[in-house]
Amino acid sequence: METFEFFDEQYERAERYWWRGDERYALEPDAYATSLLTQMTLRLIQGRAHGRALDIGAGEGADSIRLALLGYSVTAVEVSKVGAEKILMFAEQVGVRVQVEAVDILAYEPSGKFDVVICNGVLQYVKDKKSVINLMQDATRRGGINVISLWSSYTPVPECHSRVAVYCDREDGEVVTSYEKWRTEFIYFERDKPEESHSDMPAHSHSHIKLIARKPLHYK
Repeated sequence: METFEFFDEQYERAERYWWRGDERYALEPDAYATSLLTQMTLRLIQGRAHGRALDIGAGEGADSIRLALLGYSVTAVEVSKVGAEKILMFAEQVGVRVQVEAVDILAYEPSGKFDVVICNGVLQYVKDKKSVINLMQDATRRGGINVISLWSSYTPVPECHSRVAVYCDREDGEVVTSYEKWRTEFIYFERDKPEESHSDMPAHSHSHIKLIARKPLHYK
């Protein structure tokens, strides 16, 4: 099964597949005690001048909408057409505007530079990670940040995720080493964490790579 088909199916089953809690769009870092990546991202961007944000593999748009509420001009890229429609719907419900592109990230061509580029829970479905990382880095303004989360190979992929192809990365693999020349703001190897984001599968766990890196001002 293709990845977009899998997520079309999942997003059609429930009103919300991800971030079902009431505080999904909270702007205070302390609201995300169980999501260190979201917490740290908010701590880094709060108080800074607003700009442009790119959310690659935006799902149902929680990260995109949160950034829009903070005043960013947001572009969300989502391969699932069902997910893309839900981003627009949920953004309208909270009174913000998000530009949505329903396209595979490997075919997406960013317009201009962004201050924040997020790729949350996507790269484990992409074999050619380098192409996506290059896209993200090239689309980032000097001084801007990349925010990444993906499954690591520290633990095996659960059997319940075998319906689509998965390509985990090593903790010292392509993703982390691609940011050696950037300033690491946050890095965390989350190992064998029980999955609590959705309840459509048997109990299982994942290991993750969580990374926030800042593009140097002198970067070429």
